[in-house]
Amino acid sequence: MRKRIPILVVGTVTLLFLGLIYGYSVVMAPLKAQFDWSVSGMTTIFALSMIAFTVGNLVAGKLLKRHNVRFVMTVAIAFLLVGFVGSAFADGASSLPMVWLTYGIVASVGIGFVYNVIVPTVTAWFPDKTGMAQGICLMGYGLGGFVLGPVLTQLYAVTDWRIVFVAMAVIFSALVFASSIVIHMPTPEEAAALPASKAEGDNAGNAAGTQDVPTSGLFRDPTFYLFYLWMFLLGAVGMATTGIGREFPTSLGADAVTAAFVIGFVNIGSGLGRLIGGTLLDRIGRAPFMVGTACLSIAGALIMLAAQVAGSIAVQVAGCLVTGLAWGAVIVTMAFVVRKVWGQANFAENLAVVNSYGIFAALVGSIGSGVLLQAVGSLATVLVVMACFGVVGLVDALVLNAHRSKVARLKAAHAGARAE
Repeated sequence: MRKRIPILVVGTVTLLFLGLIYGYSVVMAPLKAQFDWSVSGMTTIFALSMIAFTVGNLVAGKLLKRHNVRFVMTVAIAFLLVGFVGSAFADGASSLPMVWLTYGIVASVGIGFVYNVIVPTVTAWFPDKTGMAQGICLMGYGLGGFVLGPVLTQLYAVTDWRIVFVAMAVIFSALVFASSIVIHMPTPEEAAALPASKAEGDNAGNAAGTQDVPTSGLFRDPTFYLFYLWMFLLGAVGMATTGIGREFPTSLGADAVTAAFVIGFVNIGSGLGRLIGGTLLDRIGRAPFMVGTACLSIAGALIMLAAQVAGSIAVQVAGCLVTGLAWGAVIVTMAFVVRKVWGQANFAENLAVVNSYGIFAALVGSIGSGVLLQAVGSLATVLVVMACFGVVGLVDALVLNAHRSKVARLKAAHAGARAE
């Protein structure tokens, strides 16, 4: 149906703007300089953002079961306005706690609302190309910081940052309102006219006709725990890279502009990882993709470590790109697996539950990396820990694949016995 293409485009553009949440170090740059915030104070902003974003996901998932898209988007607008405008009033010694509350919590809850409306809604329109549609949407979200970061930097150069924050509140709210007019769940008639989901088997997720699993059912499924652990481990690696972002290039002597350019490759990689990852998931399936993503995460950390040892910014660019690719692949795998394994009917709520991994990944990855760096003073140590997380994630993926294969064999044997 032609109608689903505009919904995909509008959803992607909206998430592109709100993806600026990942560029928090650029967003907060003038405040950090003016109020002399510490590295741990900055990483706490990002950690709180990820936690509040997850809470927004959970609440939006519940609301979407009872209300339409426009209602949930309207609530999101209220959070965005209060969050960004409130941040514009940050000042003096209370500036950091103020931003923790307004940007780190309130605005991020609003972004979480929008995210968990757009992703499930777009997914519902593409049962035949789930991975591709999710990959395009999430690519926009992942590239937000990279695309809009330089624009924001230029605005800060000519305009007071307080005015910029108010402008972001107005622009983001207007964009979300406009998207709420276009984006909606397909009606039963529209859903019936959509191409059918392909029967892909466990390697790609589940075959068409999979039963919709309620949120309570997740906690009785070993797949949920193994997949959640995988998300946490590899997500923590991505959040650690973003959390202490600029510390990597600045440790090699890069100036502020060069540092922003280098760490921007994490966002580029993340966007590409979501787009390419979504397409690959449709083609090769979940099992090999999860193993490959874990290997990519390990490689990214090791390349970053090599850059520190060699003192090479060029190698660091490669490491940022690979780390970003892995993180983007992790994000799109989450949406894909939730849809394919546990169904569409409770997608928003189930996605929110799985996405709560971000709370723990932010605490360990973003805040933890900052604390570890301040404690040992060595980026190399942080990178070794990140690589170890990737190794454990690889083992977890292999265990999950073995479990899913065993379940598939038992189901096949049971079906054969019933047929006899």
